[in-house]
Amino acid sequence: MEFKYKEPVSGFSDGLVVLKSYHEDFLERGEQLLQLVANLKAKGMNEDYANQCMEVYCHYQHATHLHHQDEELSLFPLLLGSSALVDGMIERLMMDHEEIEEAWKVVAKQLKQPEKITNFDALQHYTTVFEKLLREHLTREDEDFSPHAQAILNDKQRAEAGEKMAELRHLVV
Repeated sequence: MEFKYKEPVSGFSDGLVVLKSYHEDFLERGEQLLQLVANLKAKGMNEDYANQCMEVYCHYQHATHLHHQDEELSLFPLLLGSSALVDGMIERLMMDHEEIEEAWKVVAKQLKQPEKITNFDALQHYTTVFEKLLREHLTREDEDFSPHAQAILNDKQRAEAGEKMAELRHLVV
């Protein structure tokens, strides 16, 4: 079976829409990830669950890093210096990225080799930590940061951010 990353976004004409699409995807996949780990803990590993582990690994391995690059390389530079509040939010969000990526490394190490998972309690713990960090970050972005970004960025800047995000994926818009 081949596991291939599928981009959760169909268009890159607006950087803020791209980020929102990723957030929705992360929330949905996070529920699936937690359910998968609960199933593993309850029933043990089988071929179907191993394939699901690999699929989840493949998606998050790409999506998490891409999403953070989208923000750090495409969006944040357009907003830096607009206000001390926004600059502080950006600093906090970038610290979140580091924490999320470190938590993901622990989960990824297990998911990429599902046949070697022996401690389902530990996997559940680390997955819950990762998912909690990611959800807190998404809430911080959606509720606190995004309203400022929407107020500051004009349509041209939003399109510019989207184009940069497409370039990070070697796509042409």
